[in-house]
Amino acid sequence: MVLFSSAGVSRLPLLLVAASLLQLLALVVEPTLAQVAAQNRFLKSDAIVPLRTHSIYAPYVDSDLQNKFWDFGGDAIVDTTRYIRLTQDRPSQAGWLWTRLPISVPNFEIIVEFGVDGRASGHHPSGDGFAFWLTEERAQPGPIFGSKDYYTGLGIMFDTFANARHPYTFPRVMLTNLNGVESFHTGKDGANQELAGCSIDIRRTKVASKFRLTYVKDVFLELALHTEEWETWETCFKLRADNISMPANPYIGLSAMTGDVSDNHDIISVSSSHIVYKPRSKAELAAERETHFGAAAASKKKKLGGLAGFFAGTGRGGSDTKPSPAAGQSYQGEMARESSGPGFFSRLVFGFFSLLWTLIKWAAVVAVIGGAVFVFYQRKRKLDAKRF
Repeated sequence: MVLFSSAGVSRLPLLLVAASLLQLLALVVEPTLAQVAAQNRFLKSDAIVPLRTHSIYAPYVDSDLQNKFWDFGGDAIVDTTRYIRLTQDRPSQAGWLWTRLPISVPNFEIIVEFGVDGRASGHHPSGDGFAFWLTEERAQPGPIFGSKDYYTGLGIMFDTFANARHPYTFPRVMLTNLNGVESFHTGKDGANQELAGCSIDIRRTKVASKFRLTYVKDVFLELALHTEEWETWETCFKLRADNISMPANPYIGLSAMTGDVSDNHDIISVSSSHIVYKPRSKAELAAERETHFGAAAASKKKKLGGLAGFFAGTGRGGSDTKPSPAAGQSYQGEMARESSGPGFFSRLVFGFFSLLWTLIKWAAVVAVIGGAVFVFYQRKRKLDAKRF
């Protein structure tokens, strides 16, 4: 039985060349589509530029055991193949990681992969948690998750131990925005200073634990979490940019602390990017705010009150945003799920190329096997003919 004709075998090199070209095309197209996907999230920004000075990955340090863009200290230890461990699972530890340079771009995205784990399990308490900072100060140890009190700027607390009773559950992710004069209320877990937050389990997650902070000046600030499903992000909070006070050139910091209870608090990577826009008019900025928050939010600082304030921002796992003068218009509804992959058109194009490449790859494999079988039978027939 002949599976392929000799003409089919002669076309085999052409198929292999076509398959190689298609694979090369896929390698070129994939990063481009990823770039388009990132830009789609920011309403067609002009570019997404990585910020090497504000990113850190393994092995974290150079041959001198230093990093020219980052400082770390306290009880922090560096495992050059796995993580920067801000605290070990031991009582009374505190460690920190800070950029040496302030972030000077107006719009940015910061993705942090982290890990929180320890011996405690079940109903046994663990703590205390870690914090992410965008502040005027840097690298000053203190009692607030390992960093100084009376900070100026934003602090996002990933609090795993409750010091007081609250109507929501812990772990708690919360946004604070202090002015350098007010002290953080540790005994109340900062509850009366929380601008926005959500309750979500960040310990021992099934997938890589990440958070993504996106800031577009004069438009919005958003925190999304990656803790439950691969490539799926859930919005913890989203606020109008004019409802927070972002320092002009903040430093990026991460710190953690343990007390009587403890956990390992690890930072695996920090990836920062500049979201580039061409100069935009006030009308264009207002239109973008309307896209994110609706027509009501496009007006100047509309505050929620009454029933609107009561129902605003409640979501899965206790996600809420407080209607305060500082918070203003808040993100409403359930925690929004979004895929981090490309948009519909981008997925369609890339899916087509992926399917086409897969089909040609398998066609090439079948052609090679069929050609080998054909050659084998041809030689076998010749040998059989010689015997007679």
